[in-house]
This record gives sequence, C-alpha cells and structure tokens, in this order.
Amino acid sequence: HMRVLGASCRGRRLVRWLSMTRQRVGIVGVGGVGTYFGVRLAEAGHEVEFQLRPGRAIPAALAITSWQGDYRLASPRCVETLSSDLDWILVSVKSTALSSEFLRGAVRPGPRTRVQMLMNGLGAEEVAAELYGPEKIHGGLVYGGFTRGEDGAVAHEGVAAELRGGSFVDDPGELEAARALWAETKITYTPQPCLLQAQWSKLAWNVPFNGLTVAAGGRTVADVWTKDNKHVALALMREVCHVANADLASKAKPLLDADSLVATLAAITDKMAAASYLPSTTLDYIHHRPMEIDSIFAEPLRRARALDLDTPRLDLLANLLLLLQASSSSSDAK
Repeated sequence: HMRVLGASCRGRRLVRWLSMTRQRVGIVGVGGVGTYFGVRLAEAGHEVEFQLRPGRAIPAALAITSWQGDYRLASPRCVETLSSDLDWILVSVKSTALSSEFLRGAVRPGPRTRVQMLMNGLGAEEVAAELYGPEKIHGGLVYGGFTRGEDGAVAHEGVAAELRGGSFVDDPGELEAARALWAETKITYTPQPCLLQAQWSKLAWNVPFNGLTVAAGGRTVADVWTKDNKHVALALMREVCHVANADLASKAKPLLDADSLVATLAAITDKMAAASYLPSTTLDYIHHRPMEIDSIFAEPLRRARALDLDTPRLDLLANLLLLLQASSSSSDAK
C-alpha cells in the first residue's frame, strides 16, 4: 500500500514539474483539430511549430474562437520540416491520408520525442508503432467540435475541448507525461488506462451514426434516431461492442460493459439529435471528400473476420459506404 502511494506522489510531482517546463511541440496536420490544439499549447507557453505543406503560404497569425476563450497566435512558427529535438509531435490528419510513406516523410521523431496520434478509428497507432517503436506512441480521442474556416481561423462550438488520451502500451508513466503537457491548457486531458478499450467505446457510436447518416443520404443524427428506426442504430452499437470485446479479449485487455455503454451512448445521442448534429464522415460525404471508411468501418470489420465473428450489419454498412464513395468519386471525375 505504501509503495502505491509513493508511486502516486512521484507521479503528481512529475506532472507539476513537467507542467512548469516549456515543452517543444510539432503539429502535423494544420486543420481544425491540429490548429486548435497547437494554438492552445502555444497559449499555455509551450514552443510550437506547425508543419505546412511545401508551397503553402505562411499565415501572419493563427486564430481560434471558442466559448472557452478566443486566442490569436501572432507570427506562428511554420516550417516544412519539423525540428528533430521535439518533446512531442501531434499528428492530426484524416486517416485517408495516413500511410507508412506519409509518416516517414512528415514525422521524424528524435530519441526523446513522443508521438501523439489524433486520428479517428483503429489502426493509426499500429502504423506509427511499427515505424518508431510502441513505447513512444500515444493515441487520443478528441471531443469538442472544431471547424476551420476559409480564412484559416478555427471555430470551436461543441462540448468542452477534451483529449481522452492513452499510451499505446498502456504505460501509466506515459499517461503522466501526457497529462503534464496539457495541464496548463484549456484542453482537458483525461487519461485512458486502456487505449484500445477507449477507441472501441467511441467506435460504438461512430460506426452507427457516421455510417447511417451517410447511408440516409447525408442526413443529421436526428434523422436516423427516431422512434421508428433507432433500433437499427442500437443493434449496430451492440454488434460493434461484440466485436470490441472479442478483440480486447484476444489481446488480454479489459472488456467493455456493453449494456452500460449502449445506455450512455443512447443518452448522448438524444442530446446530439436535438442539436441536429452532422458527423465528420457525413460532412465529408456531403462535400464530396474522401470518407474515413477504412479506419472507422473496414478495420473493425477486418478484425471481426479475423476472429470469425458474424457481423451482418457492419458488413452491409461498410460495403454500402464503399459503394457510395466510389459513386461520389465517379461523379466528381465526370
């Protein structure tokens, strides 16, 4: 008991010490999430550099608006190649852009650099871990609702900005290091003892609602969460939980409490339906952009098949989305 208390005290002291230390952070993916997170870190006193694509104009400032406080970062440090001695690199790109080749070119961590992936779905952390080693990889689930405008400014209009982060190897010490980075920012860091479990818990919502709103023709959550058809979404939630627990069990990870999770997600959906929420995949579909089908739908389906699970709803939805993506791409090409 005394050893546990001692470790806890050391962890708190580490957080206090690191949170008072200016850290060097690189941002890969200067979209809504990358810009917002990078600007908030700079606001808190960290040294932040933003990686821009070659040829992209350097902005005079990066601005964010939020009910949690506006901030304008004048003369941001923008580079084509990140420094090699960073403490953290945050990767916030669409999973449609992610590949080993992309990471090799964009992300070159030094010996002490941690890599925080801010990606939807499954699989991104595995790609990064294979390239850089699993111990330095972090994953994260972003909550908040961030939109990048034509002028580059990012508007935060959703729930309080939160990063539910975890270590790829579920190392408590790594969670303390991550908590310290965000300690003085306006982004709440909520450590996840099991990253994979947290990712599956979010997919239990993303799969039904990102998928069904696209399948319905680009409709809001309210349109697919009605008295007559909410049973479809609930059945998908439970099917995802079934796959999740089989995947977690195969890796000796803690399981989801499916009944509790579905009840919690249903209550959240009631609120999102009232706000006429459009999921990110649906926005991509409406604007004829590539949808994140592989990480949110296809990878869970691949894991289900590898475990010899019967998932008729997930199978149908994933293949329907692939057809819709192909149809949208074909129309754009004409």
